[in-house]
Amino acid sequence: GSDDDSGSNSGSESESESEDEQEAVDQELAPSGEKKTVVIEDLSETDLVHLRRTIYLTIMSSATFEECTHKLAKMDIPDGRECELVNMIIECCSQERTFLRYYGLVSGRFCLLHERWQDAFEEGFATQ
Repeated sequence: GSDDDSGSNSGSESESESEDEQEAVDQELAPSGEKKTVVIEDLSETDLVHLRRTIYLTIMSSATFEECTHKLAKMDIPDGRECELVNMIIECCSQERTFLRYYGLVSGRFCLLHERWQDAFEEGFATQ
């Protein structure tokens, strides 16, 4: 047991040393006085997974549909990601044994909030 731990520690130490060396090389390559900006694109969609998890937990933990709608509206879901909220509401509703008005009331309230939600629900029901 302890031999494995020391082996993994030494491995991570050598990795961090090589990262430090790489940073030093990068700093040497960059002209002095200029800052290099590297744009990193997240292809793993961790933001999407986090958004879906947050929406799900909010829907399931809210006591009333007003509370749920308020919390979800405060999340400031980015434009173009409305379908995630709509699909999550539809999926949660479909997992229940019987229809719960809760999901219909949440959906209706969102449709009253803004036209973008009406369009998103229309699209969501068309694709489901």
